Amino acid sequence: MALFRRAVSLDEAISVIHAALAANPSAPLPVDLQELSASLRRREPLRAVPQPPQDILDAFPEPVGVLESGCRFIASNAALDELLAGRTVDRTVLQATRCAELDEAVARALSGVCERREVTLPGLSKTVQAIATPLPESRALLMIRDLTAQKRAETVRRDFIANASHELRTPVAAITGAAETLLAMSLDDGERAFTEMIARHAARLARLTSDLLDLSKLESGQWPLEMGAYDGITVCESALALVKERAAAKAIHLGADVPPELQIRADARALEQILVNLLDNAIKYTPQGGRVTLLGDGAGDHVIVSVIDTGPGIEPRHQQRIFERFYRVDGGRARSDGGSGLGLAIVKHLTQAQGGEVGVESGRGGSRFWVRLPAA
Repeated sequence: MALFRRAVSLDEAISVIHAALAANPSAPLPVDLQELSASLRRREPLRAVPQPPQDILDAFPEPVGVLESGCRFIASNAALDELLAGRTVDRTVLQATRCAELDEAVARALSGVCERREVTLPGLSKTVQAIATPLPESRALLMIRDLTAQKRAETVRRDFIANASHELRTPVAAITGAAETLLAMSLDDGERAFTEMIARHAARLARLTSDLLDLSKLESGQWPLEMGAYDGITVCESALALVKERAAAKAIHLGADVPPELQIRADARALEQILVNLLDNAIKYTPQGGRVTLLGDGAGDHVIVSVIDTGPGIEPRHQQRIFERFYRVDGGRARSDGGSGLGLAIVKHLTQAQGGEVGVESGRGGSRFWVRLPAA
């Protein structure tokens, strides 16, 4: 270009431009300078994409990696490389883990959706919790928590409880049978009192072993569910009939308010056990002469069944843990009533197994336990 013929370097060319403009600022730009400006505007600007600082990734205690489009790792910490048994940078999620479900989660995160999944890495025989979070510049952050040891410990604990419960059933049944035989005989008052105590505690132990077995089956997925459509009134009346005698013993009024058109999609045996456990729990904690009511209501695609009592209520600090196994709001009272501490835990697991939710609302006027299940 004519303007730059005297210049042999870029710096000299810029100096020539400055000198020409200083000599005559109002003069039109030379043609070659206009061509250079147009070329610069047409050129795609090169933008440096910042890389995540490695020291920040290494500061994470959990395995962490950053991915770009194509689900390809562009950065990782040493914990991730160790978990996946090799350097992950420049490898895709599928290449590093052979897990299509994890690849799908990362792809959704790259599209802007946060994903949290529990998956099994087939090549490594590991169970992990993966959290994929969207980042700017069309990237995603993947954090992995190894759950393999935790899952193995849960399996060992569950198997131990199931095996112990099975072993306990035979001696408990023998003790119960012996106590019932003795009670049928002629006994003096002292002998009868001791025998009744044996029978009472044997029955409590039998309930405990039965509940432990049910809970173990639920946690291991061995509780077979047969989902179907059931009439809400029929199911509720059946559950009320099973607890009628216990309510009558405390002069508690049982009531029900269920719409005739209410249809529930559930497993019949599981639903009945849910309602019986909730009703039994309400009767246990409702004072003499109180009221327990079973309500049913439709809410769009779901049905809500509630058990309302007029008991003393549950303090807020207990409500978050009330569905944990063996958790007792009033341990001494619950034990004296013969409870196993597993009833509400079984309610939670049965409800979740049927695709539902369970919760509690409580105050000084009583408590409301509710179960939300799919409508038929």
